[in-house]
Amino acid sequence: MIISYDFGIGLVEYGERGIENEFPLLDECSNCHCPAHGNLHRNGYYWRYGITDDVTLRIPICRIKCLQCKVNISILPDFLLPYFQHTVHTVLDRVKHVLQKKKAKGSRQLVSFYYKRYLKGINWIHSFFIDIGLVSAMSGNIIKEATKYMKMISDFGESPFLRRSQGHLSTYFMAN
Repeated sequence: MIISYDFGIGLVEYGERGIENEFPLLDECSNCHCPAHGNLHRNGYYWRYGITDDVTLRIPICRIKCLQCKVNISILPDFLLPYFQHTVHTVLDRVKHVLQKKKAKGSRQLVSFYYKRYLKGINWIHSFFIDIGLVSAMSGNIIKEATKYMKMISDFGESPFLRRSQGHLSTYFMAN
């Protein structure tokens, strides 16, 4: 299980702090909802990459284990997408360039992957914005909708969008 958490810092500062980051103390297990006292234990860290156009850092991700239901919970900084190495800003910036018919940084294959995955999730994004009362209907033009929602995500804030939409339709917006 992955929890997206706002550390209030970016990739570089998070990387510099390493395991000294201020990891949250959970009140309850997000799986079985048992109280944290005596049930949730820090279970070490795993290391993954955070990549932007300017920097590639190997960073720690805190793991917590619930002794009640045995689930492992990963505390993922909100500037990272689950299972992606590039930051949410980098991924969305590359998709935005494609939507604007500009040259995007990065490999053609990776940019194409991000773009296709974003388009595949447009209905998911649409339903999220409907649930919070910001839109009502979709047009039949997927590119027009993709551009509209890219602007809405930018206005909402990329990291706040990722955190707030977590668990919507039991997944996240760039999931397969």
